[in-house]
Amino acid sequence: MKASFLFQVWPYAAVALFAIGILIRYAFARKQADRVASDLAESWALFGHGRLLPFSLLMLLLGHLAGLLYPTKILLWNSVPFRLYALEVLAFGIGFSALVCWTFLMLRQLGRSGGSALRQVGDTVFLSLLFVSLLSGLLTAARYRWGSSWGVSTLTPYGLSLWRGKPAVALVAGMPFMVQVHVFSGFVALAALPFTRISSILIVAIRIGISLAAKPISAVTGRARRMLEMALRRHHPTTWIWPEED
Repeated sequence: MKASFLFQVWPYAAVALFAIGILIRYAFARKQADRVASDLAESWALFGHGRLLPFSLLMLLLGHLAGLLYPTKILLWNSVPFRLYALEVLAFGIGFSALVCWTFLMLRQLGRSGGSALRQVGDTVFLSLLFVSLLSGLLTAARYRWGSSWGVSTLTPYGLSLWRGKPAVALVAGMPFMVQVHVFSGFVALAALPFTRISSILIVAIRIGISLAAKPISAVTGRARRMLEMALRRHHPTTWIWPEED
């Protein structure tokens, strides 16, 4: 498969599939509250076995975001050898813990039964894709040292080029195969996420966010409506035609 599709077309297609899938799931969730509650309970049963996995995944996500948002600061931090070693060891440890916990999660999923076959296939595919992404990232860190430095010098410009709508494919196409697998599998996992029971966590989070955002809007519109009603009563034409007598 050509690099122009893998790293130029597919990232946008993956984001589009993710957005469309989440919107469809949210639309159906409004009519199938029981189904969402059931998926959420099953997702919690799958993920709710300790805090190390969510913490490791969150730290990996924040680390990747930091590489995209603050590449200069990371390079400045890595300019001191001790700090570079500390960052590399910390990142590798977090990635290793995430991989181990994710492996146990996959084994737990394979031992589970119940639910529709389609949902189980979707969950298994997503778990496998993210496992590939975690494993390839860890192997990259072990094989190619100082990834926090060369990553922000190559992958960060690539990510920013995607944001600008002008993908710099050459930055990834020239990377080792394991790096390419890590990038591509991450986008594939993102596209597959809406078709899993795990996405119910996002659906509930979106519903809560919309509900919280709607409260101040509802309060403002309610106050504006009351003020308008008071103004209309005060300046109603009948008060000019039949003024009240003192």
